[in-house]
Amino acid sequence: MRKLKPKKKTGPAEAGDPARGRTSEKSEKENKILPAAPKEDKPVVKQKTLPETGGEGLVSGWTRKFQFMDQVKLFLRDVKMEMKKVTWPTRKETLAATAMVIILSVLVAFFLGILDVALAKLVSTVLGR
Repeated sequence: MRKLKPKKKTGPAEAGDPARGRTSEKSEKENKILPAAPKEDKPVVKQKTLPETGGEGLVSGWTRKFQFMDQVKLFLRDVKMEMKKVTWPTRKETLAATAMVIILSVLVAFFLGILDVALAKLVSTVLGR
């Protein structure tokens, strides 16, 4: 990410005072906001492809087992790289989200309980029991 240099503080004569009839190209350029440079990600690691082996027999069986292990290693390496990119919530955020889920669950359970009792009374009234 490209960092912007801090602006120099200038007086009215240097910054281009229209009352004095002076304008400064430098001050106009400094006042422009530069667009942010695109975020540079880590270089993409090319996944190695495993060659296909043909034939039957002991060597071919061993080769397939080693290919499977290479694929597992490659998968775990990719998982590790992705896990480094994860932004984990803070303890405070986790507790707030947990409290919200518990409160909403209790409210929904209470609402469904009231609805159940009301519908039970309605059905008993309609059926005359």
